[in-house]
Amino acid sequence: MKRIILVLLSVIAITATAEELSSADKKLVAEANQFFQRGNKFAQDKSLPRAKVEYQKALRIFPRHVDALYNLAVTCEKLGQNDEAVEHYRHYLEIQPNDADVWTQLGVRYDEGGKNAEAQAAYEKALAINPKFGLAHHNLGVLLKERGDLDGAQAHFETFVKLEEDAGRHNGDAYYSLGALNLGRGRVKEAKRLLQQALDVDPSVSYYNNAMGDVYLVEGGIEMAISAYKKALEKDAKYAPAYSGLGDAYRQKGDRMAAEKSYRQALELRKDYMLVHYKLGLLFETANPSAAIKEFENYLSSGKNGEFQTEAKAKIEKLKPVQTK
Repeated sequence: MKRIILVLLSVIAITATAEELSSADKKLVAEANQFFQRGNKFAQDKSLPRAKVEYQKALRIFPRHVDALYNLAVTCEKLGQNDEAVEHYRHYLEIQPNDADVWTQLGVRYDEGGKNAEAQAAYEKALAINPKFGLAHHNLGVLLKERGDLDGAQAHFETFVKLEEDAGRHNGDAYYSLGALNLGRGRVKEAKRLLQQALDVDPSVSYYNNAMGDVYLVEGGIEMAISAYKKALEKDAKYAPAYSGLGDAYRQKGDRMAAEKSYRQALELRKDYMLVHYKLGLLFETANPSAAIKEFENYLSSGKNGEFQTEAKAKIEKLKPVQTK
């Protein structure tokens, strides 16, 4: 499940800070703004390394130029320089500590760096400043879901949906996140309702269609599931989870050849998609024990597969005697 990121380069702001400036500082700000505006022009032209240089020049002249700090952080983020982006967001927040949006962006950067505790603290700080800041609710919900706190995730996703609807917005990602969580918790009817709302907002989103395919598969509607997965792939031909879902549908249908082909396509797109190896193991379990053992071992090889680790180990032990016959 994706974090929602609301980060846009500010290309019109030229205000350095909300603080009262001395005459000398105002002159420095005016000088810094020239480089800041040049940075914005390069950012608009997608010349991000050059934009970064100009923002850095602005900050050397006036280090408290919050707009330059913000845009520099976003630029570093877009360049894949996560640690540097964190540094600039933190500097920004030293000057403007009550900006819920930037606390949320900092949380996303911590998430990207694998610092879950810091990410949670940043999202909670954003919500302490503004309890109605929807993106912080959503992203905290994603984090809590990944950490196994499903009740906490549910509460934040439900709050996000309500905030969006109260503001007159029908947010497909809000419905999707809550729907996908409900599906994982076995609340299929509610999940289907929410995912249909997401599709009503935008039927072109691949992961909305993919999640609806998962619903149909749980309901036993194999052909409808196949149709939904194919719709997901029509929208994004490189969306690996849809190939994985197709493999599940074909496996349930008894079409082993089509299932294997779909699973292999998922792995071609995402070599780190280790769950698919577990699914291949299930596919080969009765027909080819040696191949099944290999796939279960591939699944376990990453060391990060907690969900079906016990099952995979048990299946390997059960299949070893069969393999030797």
